[in-house]
Amino acid sequence: MASTEEVLVWTPELEVSLFHSMKGHKPVGINRHFHMACIHDKFSTSTGKKNISSKQIWDHLHELYNMQALDDLEALPFPNDETDFTLPDEIFESSRKTQLSTPESSAPADEAILKMKLQGLASSASTPATPDSSPKRKRTRQANSASSSQPSSPHPAPTSAKRRR
Repeated sequence: MASTEEVLVWTPELEVSLFHSMKGHKPVGINRHFHMACIHDKFSTSTGKKNISSKQIWDHLHELYNMQALDDLEALPFPNDETDFTLPDEIFESSRKTQLSTPESSAPADEAILKMKLQGLASSASTPATPDSSPKRKRTRQANSASSSQPSSPHPAPTSAKRRR
């Protein structure tokens, strides 16, 4: 299998170029891969070698440094304290109250409220809806012919006192 990566011999000039590329970018911590993308881009443009992969840079950095130890030493940019989750006591008190009340006594009241809501929806759906004259909707010819006093444009018509240009 042919590889597009060239065999890279790390000369002192390439290492200096790598260190200049790493200026401002630490390839450790939670953002290490983003920093490596920047390092790789700077390194490949400064050296002119486009076939160098970020894996080759990672491998060389692993030879030079203990990257796992450096990664473990890097502090997280946000607090990451673990705490046990517990529900508030109010939830348990309200569930005890509903368990103590008899379900037969609350069921007819719930059904009556539900019937009233459904009747309200049915009565509002049976009444004819008035046309919406808000500017959000596009007016049709029927709406304009029905109300001929309104202009067809949402902007008011110019008065004779104004001069046109």
